[in-house]
Amino acid sequence: MSEIIVSLSSNSDNREIDEYHDISSDSGSSGSNSSSSDSNSSGGNATDEQYTFGVPRVPLEELGQHPDYIPGCFQENHQIMDVSFELKNVKKIKFRKKQNAIKSRNGIDNLPDAILEHILSYLSTKDAVRTSILSKRWQYLWTSIPKLEFYEEEPDRKTMLMNFVQRALALRDSSNIKDFSLSCDVECETHRINSWISAVVKHKVQVLYLGLANFQESLELTPRLFTCESLKELTLSMFHYLKLPTTSVSFPSLKKLILMEVIFPDDNSTQQLFSGCPILEELFIIDCIWNNVKAVYIAPPMLRILHISDANENKDDLNADADGQNESNSCQVKIFGNSLESFSFSGDHLNDFCLLNSSSVVDASIEVFQRDDEDFYVDVQDAHHLYKLLDGLGNVEKLRLQVSSLEVLNYAEELFPLLPVFNNLTSLTLGSELPIEFSRLLTILRNSPCLDFLELAMGITYHGIYDSILDRVPSCLMTHLKTINIFGLSGDEKEIHAIKILLKIALVLKRISISFDAFDFECSGDIMKLKEISAQILSFPKGSSCSIFFC
Repeated sequence: MSEIIVSLSSNSDNREIDEYHDISSDSGSSGSNSSSSDSNSSGGNATDEQYTFGVPRVPLEELGQHPDYIPGCFQENHQIMDVSFELKNVKKIKFRKKQNAIKSRNGIDNLPDAILEHILSYLSTKDAVRTSILSKRWQYLWTSIPKLEFYEEEPDRKTMLMNFVQRALALRDSSNIKDFSLSCDVECETHRINSWISAVVKHKVQVLYLGLANFQESLELTPRLFTCESLKELTLSMFHYLKLPTTSVSFPSLKKLILMEVIFPDDNSTQQLFSGCPILEELFIIDCIWNNVKAVYIAPPMLRILHISDANENKDDLNADADGQNESNSCQVKIFGNSLESFSFSGDHLNDFCLLNSSSVVDASIEVFQRDDEDFYVDVQDAHHLYKLLDGLGNVEKLRLQVSSLEVLNYAEELFPLLPVFNNLTSLTLGSELPIEFSRLLTILRNSPCLDFLELAMGITYHGIYDSILDRVPSCLMTHLKTINIFGLSGDEKEIHAIKILLKIALVLKRISISFDAFDFECSGDIMKLKEISAQILSFPKGSSCSIFFC
């Protein structure tokens, strides 16, 4: 006997048939099912077999009397669903998706302009402009977005970029521009670029980035830029003289200034620039040319962060107007750091940078390159410049120092005993391209009595006599130093000997992490040697109960 059971949707509004089943059984099983059904009926409780996915199953003979029955849903044999039902169902699904899409779009369209403009600000300017085709509501929304970015990606599309910037600023409404970025080749478009800068200043720009290059005519930035009251962050990256207005420079709201590869024209205008930022908090001077400046001071009373990069090799690529710089025309830059907290310097020491009243500095990084110069006078001059810089960091708590800086001091060894004692220094990182020599390390440790953390970026080596080291152990090794990280070891015997000494004389050490250059061992096929060296280090006598980790 064959019985057709139909599952109908419990949703009478949709009136859709969800599923049907063809249940066949022989006479024996039929009797069993009948018995079970009678039992369930007498009990008055429906079983799970009478439901499909929580929807009641209806016998075919009772289908016509069911309130959710839709005539014509089955063919005469009652075993397959009518194709017209499937088509209707698909149409309903498509209709609902379309309605949901309209509702979703209407939901976005109902948002206030300010929120939509904020959303658009996360897109590139080019993509934000593309949204103007969505509807009339969106046609001019992009003209109010607070962030505009224009970058010249390909030289052959320069004209397209220029026209794009011109149109975007021409169609701009009266709303303020929070962030404006422009990066392009200037060539002969100085007048056009100055008109754009004037426009964004008029719209009370707060963050301004100008990356300008390839000048075919002299550029003097509009005076309106240097009296902008709304500007909070300014980045100038340009292979050109920074010609300042003869009247005044006043950035009353400027908190962050980044100068990249600009050519300072003279003492007066350079001083005028640094003095015109009364609330400046962050200053980055990156690979700029000082050869036209003899002396200048930097003294914003609220300056917290100062980074100076003075890499001489980059200056050869600058504008040909910049004359060669040498020790005869080096610049003296005095930095008054009454509120300075973080200071970093990277480069050669051609110019004389010195810190004054800088007891507030707690975080510092010094990386001085040795110059390829056989002039002994120049080497001694560099050593004295570095000494003056380190002398202003006496209260630092965290210091990153390149070992090459110590090599520069070698040209004036009389300065080593005069180095400041870093009484507050608790964290020291020594970077190097080669392992630091143990005696150089001890020189620094003796001037760091409270050091708690030490990191050696490229290992350590020892060439001296073990007994002489024990007579002059730095106090921090006996009282404070708890963590040492050593990277880049090659497994050399002198390196292993240096580690042996450290483990012996570090009396309060809790943890030492040692990292070998595994690539060298793998290439030479000496993985077993690496394991032997690790086991050897673990067997060394220790002055404390420290843990040794290999990574």
